[in-house]
Amino acid sequence: MSGVSVLVLGAGLSGLCLAYHLKSKSILIEARDRPGGLCKSHDLNGIKYDIGPHILFSKDKKALAFLTSLSATNKIRRSNRIIYKGRLVKYPFENDLSSLPESDRVGCLNHFLNNPYEGYEASNMLQFFLKTFGQGITKAYLQPYNEKIWKYDPSYMDTQMVERIPKPPKEDIIASAKGEQTEGYTHQLIFDYPVSGAIESLIDSLVKKTEKKSDLVLGAQIKKIEGRRGNWTVKTDKKEFSAKTLVNTMPLPELFRYIGAEPKVREALKNLRFNSICIVAALTRKHSMADHFAYYVPDSGIIFHRLSNISYLGKNYGLNGQSLLLAEITYRKGSEISSMSDKQIRLKVLSGLKKLDIMEPEDLIDIRVRHFKYAYVIYDLKHRKNVDTILKYLRRKGIYCLGRFAEFEYHNMDDVAKNSKKLAEAIDGQG
Repeated sequence: MSGVSVLVLGAGLSGLCLAYHLKSKSILIEARDRPGGLCKSHDLNGIKYDIGPHILFSKDKKALAFLTSLSATNKIRRSNRIIYKGRLVKYPFENDLSSLPESDRVGCLNHFLNNPYEGYEASNMLQFFLKTFGQGITKAYLQPYNEKIWKYDPSYMDTQMVERIPKPPKEDIIASAKGEQTEGYTHQLIFDYPVSGAIESLIDSLVKKTEKKSDLVLGAQIKKIEGRRGNWTVKTDKKEFSAKTLVNTMPLPELFRYIGAEPKVREALKNLRFNSICIVAALTRKHSMADHFAYYVPDSGIIFHRLSNISYLGKNYGLNGQSLLLAEITYRKGSEISSMSDKQIRLKVLSGLKKLDIMEPEDLIDIRVRHFKYAYVIYDLKHRKNVDTILKYLRRKGIYCLGRFAEFEYHNMDDVAKNSKKLAEAIDGQG
């Protein structure tokens, strides 16, 4: 493609959003045979599902408007529950204390109102929970659930993931304990989701919108990256590409397979922490989640941390009265879960569904297990230092990074949309 000024490594949401916003021409080099990255969707017997449901919400109205402009969407009211001691507690936990057993309700309320940790500065995630919510809510739900999803002790995670969580007003917590209706995280209360095609419908739209000014090269395996700021060459098994600007959207550990680095950068790279995810899709004739979208499961005896009812997302996500349940399981290389076979995982999921009275094994029609290496960035206590060391080095070389695992930040889709537009403006402004 003549006149190309930007090479983009990866064609997930971040790369495609960047191509959309760029005025200059670009080439997107994607190793897979279809674009999308973590925003790919999959199919089980005609029902589309994501790598965990990617619902659309944001406090940023412009970012949300952009994302929802890419595909027709349904507006859906959140109906999520936490399974706590056999009871369904409305999410977020602190807004439904009246659903707890009496001793737990009294304890959570008293610890919130008489919190000895309130006056301390929080230097890690666990301290933040104790300071903000008190020992009762922390020990009952926040600590076990976060230990389960992150597979990491929250006292060794920093506050970047949670520092945006507001401290709920005392009157809300008192009302919650009395059984009065209150809502938390109201920016998530109403969310959008594509009418059909699941979240990959946004990717399909972006591909069409960018095809006239960008070149999407699929199934291209990078062999070498050479050059410096203003003059880059990427050699693949298909072709060699050159451009003035290089933007990386690949996970940082993957990028450094093709470029050199000084020892302190290699050390920082080695110490990056992240979780993989296993998604188990179960097609069923019957289940007990009809009125709710998602269940959060802090119980360590159940293998999955979250279960979603995909048919809740609209009529196009059911099939002849059948429903799809989606179980999410995080793990890391070398863990017990990583050594399980798909058959063992299926049996564990089905056992958990039965134990929670959600679905009987005989109601199962079909089941699929899929694994994804890069899913969740872990904000351990050294995350900020390690990531800053790596990104500062890449900036000196003239390599831009964009996206969840390229920036190594837990970005949601709205963050990606905002950052892509900002980077496109910066690149175009260089002339």
